[in-house]
Amino acid sequence: MGKRSSVSVFTLIVAAVVSGCGDGRGAPDREETFAVHGAECTAKWWLESMVDDVPSAASDEATRALTGAKVEASELEDWKRTILESQSGDREITESRLEGFAYVEAVRADVRSSLAEAGFPDAPTRLIEVYSDVDCS
Repeated sequence: MGKRSSVSVFTLIVAAVVSGCGDGRGAPDREETFAVHGAECTAKWWLESMVDDVPSAASDEATRALTGAKVEASELEDWKRTILESQSGDREITESRLEGFAYVEAVRADVRSSLAEAGFPDAPTRLIEVYSDVDCS
């Protein structure tokens, strides 16, 4: 999958969820509730500049991509596999939380891909980060 990161995806997801990503970030740039295996999840995403003077074209593209991101079943399955492969230790993830995490990561990946296609790739410097939080019940 071209959207995989060399960094442990699972570690990033857990860090974002445990840190209370939304605390102090204000209103999310996108919030969505969706059904998962036997539960419902609410996800939030925030766009944040990582450098001074982000070009307005990059900000506009990130906003457009975040707002319009759609999660396809194949993406969801790819991200579920990536998360499971990246998981360390014996901690198990419930199916509903796994689906929630995968959904959040698919949206984040869509924004990064859109930025790259618009001429703003992650390397050498990521201009805009997509922070997220997900709660499944």
